[in-house]
Amino acid sequence: MMKPLYGQIDRRALLGALAASALLPRIATASEPPLTLWGIPASPSAVFARAVASGDLPNVAFDIWKSTDQMRAGIASGRFKLFATSTYAAANFYNRGAGIRMVNVVTWGVLYVMARDESVTRIEDLAGKRVLLSNKNEAPDLLFRLVLKWSGLDPDKDVELDYVGSPGEAVPLYLSGRGDVAVLHEPAATAALMRAAKAEQPLFRAIDITEVYGQHTGRGPRIPQVGLAANPEFLAAEAELVAATHAACVEAGRWVLDNPQQAGEMSAAYLPLPAPVIARSLPFVHLDVQSAKEAQEDIEIYFNHLMSLDPGIVGGKLPPDDFYWG
Repeated sequence: MMKPLYGQIDRRALLGALAASALLPRIATASEPPLTLWGIPASPSAVFARAVASGDLPNVAFDIWKSTDQMRAGIASGRFKLFATSTYAAANFYNRGAGIRMVNVVTWGVLYVMARDESVTRIEDLAGKRVLLSNKNEAPDLLFRLVLKWSGLDPDKDVELDYVGSPGEAVPLYLSGRGDVAVLHEPAATAALMRAAKAEQPLFRAIDITEVYGQHTGRGPRIPQVGLAANPEFLAAEAELVAATHAACVEAGRWVLDNPQQAGEMSAAYLPLPAPVIARSLPFVHLDVQSAKEAQEDIEIYFNHLMSLDPGIVGGKLPPDDFYWG
């Protein structure tokens, strides 16, 4: 079964069409319906919102998918041409025959351990604690279990893992007293901090899981988690537009980092999040837009680590080189 998300053809034959389509200009008419770039329902979509709003992508609209079921249906029907997703979900779709290709990586880490006191600063400090977390058997859960093992802790014996369905569920439960620490995605971590401050409750961003991961891999704080993916037929037919979209994302990533308040206000029109939460979370999602080809080595390292716990997370194997656009 396809794993849900965060926060889930014949490839060679596409290359000839891709080369041919690159020779033809893309002509948009006033009557042509706009292409929709679909973002994820989380703060990193500020990059995609800005890319579309920049004016560099004429006749491209922006929206977000509301659920993984909507995303899957859009992919299966071919309606989703360009869409944000987790890298592992895109690989799973590819390996199961959908041919989806990864265009770029935007977000390089969104997972944090939150604590009520400042004594928790290392993964080793979690020994004997009850950990509230969500998305069991998905990538964030696997990542947390990996860093526990790398730090010498047995996830089944040395900590008590208390699962809930989603980060949104975890926030109020943790603030009400459930669990000693909580593992939260952004922007849930930022939302929890803001709610705790309003209620005058102590809460701290204790550990950046991305930092711990980077210390183990030796490649720095880089977990290639979310980016833009493309329908293979669309990629073959619209190579120039895909390249322009990636270029707009690169520029938008820089703009978002320099203008988090404006980015939050722009994105709040689309996301189920208030502008202040988006703005405050953006510095904590490790934004860095790179093409999938540039990020391929990091992605493969990430997939291999995930598969060490669950090979099915990416469909049982690494995708081949043509999965990576760039």
